[in-house]
Amino acid sequence: MADQAEHRRRRRGVVLFPLPFQGHITPMLQLAAILHSRGLEITVLHTDFNAPDPSRHHPDLAFVPIHETFPEVVTSPGADVARQLLALNAACEAPFRRALSSLLRGGGGHPPREHVACAVVDGQCYAALRAASDLGVPALALRADSAATFLTLLAYPRLCDAGFVPVRGK
Repeated sequence: MADQAEHRRRRRGVVLFPLPFQGHITPMLQLAAILHSRGLEITVLHTDFNAPDPSRHHPDLAFVPIHETFPEVVTSPGADVARQLLALNAACEAPFRRALSSLLRGGGGHPPREHVACAVVDGQCYAALRAASDLGVPALALRADSAATFLTLLAYPRLCDAGFVPVRGK
């Protein structure tokens, strides 16, 4: 039993952080399951808003809330997506930084994570990517967008150049 505890302590770990929307949480947790099956220790940092239910996932996955406070624009279903993402990034940066820093130090009842290989952060949460980098944790962005969204992002500069965007009122 002691050998197993020592092995877990030495395993490389990955910290994941999805945006708090189902289309972002689901692929991040699918990635968590794949990485865990490859022998990595997984810690999922998450917001209190739309928090995943740990009982629905492998018991070896650690779920740690960042305890953010979102303005209404983030949680409102009809909010402008750009304003929503800006507000979400602003609200998550400091709590994410505190939670990741605490994990690295071994706070919150977790062993120190000096063995953290990297953080995988939702690609639209640039503030968390910056915070991970500032703490010396290599960070990767996971984009869970559809192919249609990707094509739209590629077309956006051309639409701007052609004068179609931004759309002007009558």
